[in-house]
Amino acid sequence: MSITARHEGLFEGVNDYTFHILGCGAIGSSAALQLARMGAAYFHLYDRDIVEDVNIGVSQYIEEDINKEKVDALKEHLLGINTDLIVDAHGGDFNQFYFQDHNDIVILGFDSMKSRLEAVTTICSNPITRPKCIIDGRMGAEHYQHYVLPKPTLAKYKAVWYPDNEGDEEPCNAKATSYCSNMSGSFIANSVRKFITDSPLNGNFSFHFPTMMLEKL
Repeated sequence: MSITARHEGLFEGVNDYTFHILGCGAIGSSAALQLARMGAAYFHLYDRDIVEDVNIGVSQYIEEDINKEKVDALKEHLLGINTDLIVDAHGGDFNQFYFQDHNDIVILGFDSMKSRLEAVTTICSNPITRPKCIIDGRMGAEHYQHYVLPKPTLAKYKAVWYPDNEGDEEPCNAKATSYCSNMSGSFIANSVRKFITDSPLNGNFSFHFPTMMLEKL
């Protein structure tokens, strides 16, 4: 039985896309694993960091992953779901993004807003290899923001970008929680489904766990 048997047809065409996970921490690792379970077949992973013990409580990593490069550890977990996946891991000092087949979807999960803007500037500089869609997930401990940009341009992204010092502050130095990172992956996976099936997108929104309220942005 196929791993997609329980949702056969719901994610039709997801294996025609290549997913670029920019940042393999809490958001990126959650989104990647959910996409793999949906039937996605092609991944490029980008991250310069290694797995540390602090990552275990908020990301999809386990104790055995500590001191591995995040991209290598996440690749192992993806292949643990489906050994037929094509996963390219770009760690260390990667200096380019690998867009080739014109069916690329980017998931933004870098820690800093500065890094995200730099990545989008590079990604959107070449109209020939520009991705089909960028999904930008931003989270704190109990707050998540979600932005979807079909046919992305740098101007579109700058309209929803803000510098790191203008982001929402979380109480008690809390930066992330496992339930918020898992929810971020769920929101991203749902937006992917809607995009690839030409279903209406929900647009940009935020979700607050303390109030359990969803708010349009």
